[in-house]
Amino acid sequence: MLSVIVPVYNAGEWLEPCVRSILNQSVRDLELILVDDGSADGSGAACDAFAAEDERVCVIHRENGGVSRARNAGLDRAAGDYIAFVDCDDYILPGMYETLLGMLGQTGARIAMCAVIDERESGQILSRTTGETKIFTGEDALWELLNSMGKAHGHQETVWFSVWNKIYDAGLFRTGPEGGEAIRFDPATDSAEDVPINLAAFRNLSDIGGDDDKIAYLETPFYFWRNREGSQSLLRAPAALRGGAETSMLLFDAASALNPERKRIGITAALRHFYWYYTASVYAMSRTDDEGAKQEYAALREEMIDLLKLLKARTAYRYTALRFRITVFFMVKAKGMFACAWLLYRRIRRSA
Repeated sequence: MLSVIVPVYNAGEWLEPCVRSILNQSVRDLELILVDDGSADGSGAACDAFAAEDERVCVIHRENGGVSRARNAGLDRAAGDYIAFVDCDDYILPGMYETLLGMLGQTGARIAMCAVIDERESGQILSRTTGETKIFTGEDALWELLNSMGKAHGHQETVWFSVWNKIYDAGLFRTGPEGGEAIRFDPATDSAEDVPINLAAFRNLSDIGGDDDKIAYLETPFYFWRNREGSQSLLRAPAALRGGAETSMLLFDAASALNPERKRIGITAALRHFYWYYTASVYAMSRTDDEGAKQEYAALREEMIDLLKLLKARTAYRYTALRFRITVFFMVKAKGMFACAWLLYRRIRRSA
């Protein structure tokens, strides 16, 4: 059985197409776990209506605590042999789960993933379709994830950072890397929360090794991602930015374990990821007139600077590309000058 976990918070008009796209899949042996995360717009009642209509639907009602806690509640309830995630404002195309489960059976992989359709609020659609199939080891998948993060290359990524374009063997969530605690989302963050999950799952595969160390990828898009500005704006909340910076530390650690050739690119990718969250905090601080919020963002930036100092002290930092060493120097030693220069650069780039 497949357990599909959907965190639901004020989903409004998006909830029904999301749920229908899952229940109408050709794979019938599934349970749909809708986790109502304290919705205030009637989404919780809508979830109960779906459960009354289809016995495969299970609803969990909880106080609002964010997407990470909601997904954890779903994982604790899931009874399936396989786990999948869908966000409540997205939907999946027909045949997604049949195709990915078929790939797991045919290849012996323990994770299967597909390409993504990215719909921007402007109406622009980005996707890549070749129909190509690739098989990765856990280490290769980690490398692909690092190599693609933060790069703008037309959605040609293979291993996406997200959890929602994948099916996982449920056993990967029942223990952590090297036999540690079960894999769960970090309840303290709702930004880049997918990345640590995938890092842990890929490491689990590498620990297992042998024929089980396989991840299958199909370059056919089945997941429809509504990339909305409203969702993106949530990423600039202090808690989200803090979580993203801490995730960058995990990426740095993961890259540090790669071979020297890959390490150089991986370490730089982790710092590029950190750079995005650091500059997002600079931008957010410049856009608010609330003095309390300004102080909170200022404190957050100091926390990020402390994290950067820790990274600079690590042996693997010497693999960082020179341009990022220079950037990090100014982020740490001349934060005011860096903020002014970056905001000016952003304004010029947007007006060009």
